[in-house]
Amino acid sequence: MARIKVRRTNREELPGLAVLRDAVAAELAAFPDQRGMLDLDMEIDPDLTHLVTHDPDGFMTAEDKDETVGFAAGHVRSRQCVISEMWVLPQHRGRGAGVALMQRMLAYGQRSGAREFLTLVPTEGVVQALLLRNGFRPLAPVYQLVVPVTVAPGLGHALSRLMDGRDVTADLLNRRGQADLDRLDKLNRNIVRDSDHQYWLKQRGYRAAFVRQGQRIAAYAYGGRDQIGPVGGATREAALAALGWAVRFAAEAAGDGDTLTMRIPAPFAEAVDAALEAGCLLEATLMLYGRDVSLGFDRSVLGHVALP
Repeated sequence: MARIKVRRTNREELPGLAVLRDAVAAELAAFPDQRGMLDLDMEIDPDLTHLVTHDPDGFMTAEDKDETVGFAAGHVRSRQCVISEMWVLPQHRGRGAGVALMQRMLAYGQRSGAREFLTLVPTEGVVQALLLRNGFRPLAPVYQLVVPVTVAPGLGHALSRLMDGRDVTADLLNRRGQADLDRLDKLNRNIVRDSDHQYWLKQRGYRAAFVRQGQRIAAYAYGGRDQIGPVGGATREAALAALGWAVRFAAEAAGDGDTLTMRIPAPFAEAVDAALEAGCLLEATLMLYGRDVSLGFDRSVLGHVALP
C-alpha cells in the first residue's frame, strides 16, 4: 500500500476538487450535488472561496501516487477550529487517507492556537469512527429540513411575530451592531467571527435581522435565496422569532424552483417542531461532533455545512 501524502491545497485547485467532491456527495442526502460542472471562475462554492481567502493554511489535499484521493478544509475562529468538507473518494477508502487528513487538520488547529474542535458530518459509520478515535464526541444530531416555497412565507411570518424584530441589514453593512453579533456568537458558539458576518452580508447578499427581548438584542438571523441561517439567540424564544426572519428573507428572495434548506440542531426542539408542523420535510440527519467543546446548540440554527 502506497503511503498517503497530505499537502496544502492551492487555491486554483478548488474548482477541480469541487467536481471530485460531487462524486462523493451523490451518495449522501446531506451533501447534495449543488455545483454540477467545472467553473474556473471559482463560482463553484462561494463558502469555500471565502474560507480559503481567510484560512488558506487549513485546506489539505490527500494524494496517493500523485492522484488526488481526498480533501479537508478547516478554519479557526477565536480558539475554535471547525473542520468541514472532509471526504475521501469511494474507491480509495480504507487506505489511510482519512486518518492522514485528520492528523493534519488537528495539527493545523493546534498550530493556530485552537483549544476546541468542531465538525458537522453525515451519519456514516466510517466517518464517526474516525472522529471517535481522535477524541471527538457526539454533541447533537442536526436535522436538515427542506422548506417548500409555498410553506416558507406563512412559517416565517408566524415565527417572526413572536417577538419584536427588524431588518438590520443596512446597519450591519455600516458596522453598527457588531458588538451584539459578537456577544451572541460567544453565547452560542464560543467564538467571534466578524469576517464571516461581513461575507454573509456583502458577498452573499443575505439580509439580517435582530430580535429584541425587552431592551436587549436577544437574537440575530440571516437569510437569502439559497440559505436559511445562521441564527443565534440568547434565549430559545428569541432564536425562534429570529428563525422566522431568516425564513422570511429566504422566501422573499426565492425564485421559481428554488429549494430552501435549514439545518436545526436537535436540542433546539421548538424550532424543529415548528418546522415539521408547518409542512417542512426532513431531508437528512447530520451529526455535530466536538473535541473539548461543551455547547448546548439549543438556541441556534446552522449555516452551510462548510461554514456552519
